[in-house]
Amino acid sequence: MQTPLDSTPTLRRSLSLPFHNLQTSGDAELAARLGEALTVPGLPERVPVEERPLLEAALGPHLFHSYAGRTHPLLVRRLCNEMEPGQTLLDPFVGSGTVLVEGARLGLRTIGCDVSPLSIRLSRLKATLLPKGMQQVLLEQAQAVCEASLLRVKKRLSPPRNYDQPQFYAPHVYLELCGLRQEISTVCAKDAPIGEALLMVFSAIVVKASNQRSESSAETVQRHIGKGMVSRWLLRKTEEFLRFQSGGFWQPDIKRHPPLLILGDARSALHPSAGCKLASGSVDRVITSPPYLGTYDYLSHHLRRYAWLGIDPSPIERDEMAARRHHQPLLRRRQLHEADTWNWLSAVERLLKVGSLCFVLVGDSVLEESLIDGAEPIRVAAESSRFRVVAEASVERPHVVRTERPLPPRREHLLALQRTS
Repeated sequence: MQTPLDSTPTLRRSLSLPFHNLQTSGDAELAARLGEALTVPGLPERVPVEERPLLEAALGPHLFHSYAGRTHPLLVRRLCNEMEPGQTLLDPFVGSGTVLVEGARLGLRTIGCDVSPLSIRLSRLKATLLPKGMQQVLLEQAQAVCEASLLRVKKRLSPPRNYDQPQFYAPHVYLELCGLRQEISTVCAKDAPIGEALLMVFSAIVVKASNQRSESSAETVQRHIGKGMVSRWLLRKTEEFLRFQSGGFWQPDIKRHPPLLILGDARSALHPSAGCKLASGSVDRVITSPPYLGTYDYLSHHLRRYAWLGIDPSPIERDEMAARRHHQPLLRRRQLHEADTWNWLSAVERLLKVGSLCFVLVGDSVLEESLIDGAEPIRVAAESSRFRVVAEASVERPHVVRTERPLPPRREHLLALQRTS
């Protein structure tokens, strides 16, 4: 079915970067499919009001909550759109839940793993179609929280406790956020699922309310946020989320399965030795985008959110793979990344059915003024396991790291691995 995004827009934003020089190899039919997935059209920078319902029908929950480095949902859709309801789809690096949302849309059984509790909680909400009654309660509670918070602002009530560090916010915004967060805590105590949904809505607005330019930039900016504005943002963001719930994104007459989320490091958490109870050969397909070596630092991206959500960042600090903040010598970083790749891929290999496919999206990296092939560790790990690379596609993408000297074009790769006997 054609979506309103099946024609290339003039302007793009982070969900799809410009591409050049598509290259494919391996099985011709599968490689062509990979190429089509890599070259999905981007999102328009500005959407006219009259076209907004079409965009929401096409992408729904994907539009809720920013998350740097997320995979384009239409890329994932093209890799799983022929799967049958009830089949099992796994993403060992679930991130913001893009793969799980697309799987839930098709009625698939979805499994996600991530070292970040925020990823687990956000993915669970986005990949779940709430019952109508629960949607109504969520709206009513958001209205009540907004009204109570605005009353706090009017009466200049001091919050009973503080959360994040106040220097990241304008003083009046910080006090309002603390009071708003306290009102949500009251909901959590009475109705945990509704409170959790409101916490994810709060997570979606908190960086916008801070002086941090964006989740992926520590640069500070001066924002002009009036009193009561962040409380109203919470209500509007809740209403937006509920539009995604009731819009045309969710296919009708399909039995839906709640996502299974596993909090842990994919290198170990998916192995039986770590208590993983998923049966060998129980997964029909894997679609994932593992961390690009030295490109992102998800710990720092979400520090503002962790503080308000009560998330301990130390396990993420310890276990996040391939983060930009790691400072070992280049050779050591590459060796560790190759070992990490083999570890998570071997865990996936155990779970995947013989003959089934594992799709891996990964980009080149720039470390110490050198361009590092992002696909090579995947190829090497596949050769030493029960996988074989059956097709590849890659495109040139803009560099995300500035260097003093010109470098060869950076490429993003999509590989199809098949589980052998």
